[in-house]
Amino acid sequence: MRSALKMYWTGIALAFLYIAAAELIWVPDPLRLPGGLTWLETIDRLLYAPALIALIWIAGAAAAWQGEDQQGRRLLRKIPRVFVIGSGIAAMIAIIAAPRTVTVGIGLLVVNWLFVLIDLFVIELSDRNRRRRWPMRTVTALAAQLALLAVMALPISYNVTYPGLTMNMNHYARVEGGNVNGQLTGVLVFDRRAVPLDWLMSRVLNIYELSPVPPNEPPLREAYAEVVAMKTEAETVATAVALGKLGLSRGAEANGVNVNAIAEQAAARGILKAGDRIVSIADHPTLDVQSLTEAMSDVKPGSIIVVGLVRGSDSLSLAVPTGSAEDDNGKERAVFGVSVETAYHYDIPRQVKFERPFAHIGGPSHGAMLALTIIDQLTPDGISHGRKIAGTGTIEPDGSVGPVGGVRQKAYAVARTDAELFFVPASEESEARAGLESGDTLEIVPVQTLDEMLQWLKDHAKS
Repeated sequence: MRSALKMYWTGIALAFLYIAAAELIWVPDPLRLPGGLTWLETIDRLLYAPALIALIWIAGAAAAWQGEDQQGRRLLRKIPRVFVIGSGIAAMIAIIAAPRTVTVGIGLLVVNWLFVLIDLFVIELSDRNRRRRWPMRTVTALAAQLALLAVMALPISYNVTYPGLTMNMNHYARVEGGNVNGQLTGVLVFDRRAVPLDWLMSRVLNIYELSPVPPNEPPLREAYAEVVAMKTEAETVATAVALGKLGLSRGAEANGVNVNAIAEQAAARGILKAGDRIVSIADHPTLDVQSLTEAMSDVKPGSIIVVGLVRGSDSLSLAVPTGSAEDDNGKERAVFGVSVETAYHYDIPRQVKFERPFAHIGGPSHGAMLALTIIDQLTPDGISHGRKIAGTGTIEPDGSVGPVGGVRQKAYAVARTDAELFFVPASEESEARAGLESGDTLEIVPVQTLDEMLQWLKDHAKS
């Protein structure tokens, strides 16, 4: 049985090492592998590692089975091994066949671990040389494992933000007809529910930032879906803005005003609907929020006006009543009682191929660097002018660079790489500088627009 026990405990030790590695996966980020692969791009291979743990447990169960046969033990004691082998095979199949469906594979691996624990109890109980009635070795080991799991995986009432991973933007996105020219780097942070290990890390590294969980925080599944949607939108905006900047498309064009929500007591409730796109007010075109505001300034509060809108695939003209509200100067003005935003049409005549690593959940924060990357790929000789560039910031349809989260942690992560400069939203310059340590040579460059990024690179070209 010794070989079986060794395999069981080896698998358990590897499982806890894997959990610890997942929490500290940012540490080796500066590592660059052959072909210029970043650490982020290699993590996908590590998704298969839990299959090795299941394989070791299966081998342990087989060794225990063989030991029982040699000693002529009862068949009843082999039942746990049947479940260890069965659940281990199921876990291996799930992990190898769909490594990115982590919850399924890891869930089956947890079941596999539970059957391993049961078999460890059976093995100790069947040991004729044991002195105690209860299997104290296994009970003690189980208590230690549960304590470790609590430290490493039990959620606490805080969120944690800590350094993430840098990514090669030329590997992440390749535009049709483009070539790789300069070195451009994006950066991510980890922002999730904290566990006790994170609290301990925050006492050692001040780059770990804990904040109380807000009372209105959405469920994890809902938050994940929102982040993915924001990332997809950011990629669309960045591509359109970049192609427009190069004169290869019309870029991002305002084409109306989207109705996002309607107030409970709104005068227009029941007539206007969320999802409508307003294109005119009393025959005055409304291509953006500003033109809508200007058109409404001529409307008398409480009057009924004709609104041209697009609802689904239908173009409609509706008579819509208005309400009354005070503006900043205390003057009455006409309102519909709806929240709105400018709707855009994105002209994208060239395809962009994205390679999204598993660990890149991301969000809209890579928008500015994505736009810069597309411009670099489509510009002969590029736009980096010999500089190794990193950056963060959202990109708006007008080319402005917006603020993002975790800038301090991002600056810390970038400073550990070979990047020379770090573009950050101008409003977050001080936060980025706070992420640098004594001796860091990374240059923080605050910007407000994509044009400023391009101009800075031109003005600071290496000879």
